[in-house]
Amino acid sequence: MRYLLAALATLVLLAGCSDSSPAWRPLASAPEARTEVAGAALARRVAVVGGLTATGQASARVDLYDPRRARWIRLPDLPEARHHAMAATRGGRLYVVGGYRPASEGGAPADTAWVLFDRRWRPLPRLPEPRAAGGAAIVRNRLYVIGGVSDAAPRTLAATSLHLDLRTLQWTPFPGVTPAREHLGVTSLAGQVYAVGGRTADLRTNVATAEAYDTRRGAWTRLPDAPTARGGNGAVAADRRIVVVGGERPGGTIPQVDAYDPSTGSWRTLPASPRPRHGAAVVGIGRTAYQAMGGPEPGLSVSPTLMALRVPRD
Repeated sequence: MRYLLAALATLVLLAGCSDSSPAWRPLASAPEARTEVAGAALARRVAVVGGLTATGQASARVDLYDPRRARWIRLPDLPEARHHAMAATRGGRLYVVGGYRPASEGGAPADTAWVLFDRRWRPLPRLPEPRAAGGAAIVRNRLYVIGGVSDAAPRTLAATSLHLDLRTLQWTPFPGVTPAREHLGVTSLAGQVYAVGGRTADLRTNVATAEAYDTRRGAWTRLPDAPTARGGNGAVAADRRIVVVGGERPGGTIPQVDAYDPSTGSWRTLPASPRPRHGAAVVGIGRTAYQAMGGPEPGLSVSPTLMALRVPRD
């Protein structure tokens, strides 16, 4: 009995030292720590694109985490290094648009777009205007690019959104989010593109604004504000809900996790992240939301951390 009690005490102590909440769990760390990365679900795996290294250098690296095999895979590097890019997937193809160019090239927002398939990057038509620090999602045959910065000098927030018809490869502008903002979370669910949070013209001003763009009607609808104002966050569709993770504010990174249910038009709070980060790749696969890499502190900080949240059902 004495040994049994000692073993139980050890288990309790280990549980108390764990950095995971009941719903969050740590997974294999990424091969390289980066922040301000783009992310998307590629064939039910977590793709992480570009970003900044610990020295502030833009990266062309692309990594893929396979949850079934619990391991990371290196994909072909981007044709050019990018940070604050936007990524989305469809039919086993990974699309990457915009982002900031390396500081050695002036650091301006880029108008480039590429698609990866058959382990080869191919160029797409250039964006009508440069774009960085926005979000991307795909609905049916269109790639949507929402929010972000269109010019760095002077810093200008994008007034319009863009979509690329993946059949004709034609870009078309359409109304942007209100207020115009960057570092927001963007995802899609059931024919709608959702935009949550972000920063306005003042880098310190985060918003709780949530909007949905009906891709059939071609119109934005204002949703109830999210419980948490944030910028530098991600948003994903998981278990028929929009899950919003991460972000930063002057006081630190944001642990709160919020979820919007389109069927009820209401928000709820999910288990907080034990390792909050900003500028991470936030990816949804089934009922699970993944948060990969990102900065654990405001500003330039990097992490190789990968965490997974199994979205609890009501």
